[in-house]
Amino acid sequence: MLYNRKSREKDVGIITITMTTKTLLQLRRIAKKRKPHFVVKESAYIGRVKERWRLPRGRHSAARQRYRGRPAQPHPGYGSPKAVRGLSREGLLPVLVHNDEELKRLNPSTDGAVIASTVGSKKRLLILASALQNKIRVLHVKDIVLLTEKIKKEVTERQKRRHEHQQIKSKRIVDKRKSAEEKQKNKEAKSAEAKKAAAAAAEKETTTTERADEKLTEKEEERKVAEKTITKRQ
Repeated sequence: MLYNRKSREKDVGIITITMTTKTLLQLRRIAKKRKPHFVVKESAYIGRVKERWRLPRGRHSAARQRYRGRPAQPHPGYGSPKAVRGLSREGLLPVLVHNDEELKRLNPSTDGAVIASTVGSKKRLLILASALQNKIRVLHVKDIVLLTEKIKKEVTERQKRRHEHQQIKSKRIVDKRKSAEEKQKNKEAKSAEAKKAAAAAAEKETTTTERADEKLTEKEEERKVAEKTITKRQ
């Protein structure tokens, strides 16, 4: 980055100063440490006001008018140098990555990868392995090896839990099927018993009707015999 400044001495004229990205990053780090924490002015002494940033809009607000002794307000002077604006601490440009193909397009000397939050565990492992192989810096990961081990452990635990859940689910299905079969058997047994009872009742009714018919026939025969004897006596 080139910065031009006019010297006070007439014989010197314009001096060109060349600053590397490394020095600019160091300057940015120092400037960010000195930069104040911008919060809404009432949060310092009123409990119900949260520590957040709101621009003072009062007509007579001393903070809005930037009076001395009032809280500092955001200003372009607090910004980073234009050459390193938006770069990471290492001086790399953060690029969002969703798969291995996007990672391979990056330039290891100028770009740094940031894996998207929507990427799953399997694809994340592939991206991390590819980053190690191609020597691409993953900006939000301190140690790629430790992270890969952690993800693998989580994946195995998840698979184990899923397998156990599947076993419990299959056991429940089998138990439900057995209970349904038992209910069906009990229902069939009850229906068979009811049929037997109905058949026995029907047989009993038929036997009682037959006996009644036999008694009637016997009575009729006795009556006929009695009538015959009466007629003979006459």
